[in-house]
Amino acid sequence: MLKIEAQARAVQSQKWSAAAGQRLTALLLDWFARSARFLPWRQNKDPYPVWLSEIMLQQTQVQTVIPYYQKFLETWPTLAKLAAASEEQVLKQWEGLGYYSRARNLLSAARLVINLHQGQFPSTEKDLLSLPGIGEYTAGAILSIAFGKKMAAVDGNVVRVFSRLTAIPWQPADPDQRREVRRFVENLLPDACPGDWNEAMMDLGATICRPRQPQCPMCPLNEICQARQLGIADQLPMKPAKKPVPVKKLVVLVFSNQGRFHVHQRQGKGLLAGLFEFDWFDWGEAAAKGDPDPSSIQAELGKRFPKAAIRPLGPYTHAFTHLQWQMDAFLITLASQAPFDGQLDVQSHDFWATPEQLQSLPFPKALDGYRQKLLPG
Repeated sequence: MLKIEAQARAVQSQKWSAAAGQRLTALLLDWFARSARFLPWRQNKDPYPVWLSEIMLQQTQVQTVIPYYQKFLETWPTLAKLAAASEEQVLKQWEGLGYYSRARNLLSAARLVINLHQGQFPSTEKDLLSLPGIGEYTAGAILSIAFGKKMAAVDGNVVRVFSRLTAIPWQPADPDQRREVRRFVENLLPDACPGDWNEAMMDLGATICRPRQPQCPMCPLNEICQARQLGIADQLPMKPAKKPVPVKKLVVLVFSNQGRFHVHQRQGKGLLAGLFEFDWFDWGEAAAKGDPDPSSIQAELGKRFPKAAIRPLGPYTHAFTHLQWQMDAFLITLASQAPFDGQLDVQSHDFWATPEQLQSLPFPKALDGYRQKLLPG
């Protein structure tokens, strides 16, 4: 059945291409010459800034990325300078941008380019795909924009545009269907200026052929768009039913002693790895009685830390892409007078941070609101 569906999509796309494919490039590039967005990474076709921008733009909107991109290049203007940075420095610079594995992959890839490619950014798809954090779309964008190679850059936005142009319900989240679109797009790419063609398609998907309320009257391709002619542009691509997002209820404990705050660094390669955080409350066997409310948590903390001053810091909900944290937090000011050296314990990856240190550490956005409550001013 799936094979038959793929064949049907191929036949339909070929019919559309025969009728409108050649017209597409002329219309698209003429519109791009008049309406291209002014973006800082488009001012330099060097592979390093192109790569940096593409990694930052994964799962993140353009306006959010711009200040991070500019600050990143101010701090590390060359690939070699980035490769020499520490992971903690890069994570701190990335703080608030989210999806922190991108930052760790960025640093790892920079070091590989320096060590394995003599500092020269790879110019083949095979070599680019061997670098952490680079997939087919990012490789296509880098090769076409920075090296002028005839490579397609197909992400969910491009799948949406071509789903509407051809009236084929391609699913952006389906890897096989995305590759179908890539093969289709490769036959449409012009030999000249493939980078401009890909960037024009990015702009079209971001500003006109939007996920909701597409601006069809303003679209430079509306005369060759099957979905518009059929009146179904806002229905394509058909979206699969959303799965419920799992909710995790957590209690944050902020231990304070002599004006310092206990923090530790998350290890491994999972969610928020490499970032610093406060402690978490283990509700233990009491969790079987149901979700604890703030008053019962505070009462339990009073039993566990009878000599400490305990103050609630309030609730906060943070949404990740596929997970939601619902948190309550408490500041626990200890009465002990233990000495501090301010050094990170390399075994447990924790230490007592001054307010200045706390501000300088890379923290996840999920916990930054609590951190800000602890800082002066």
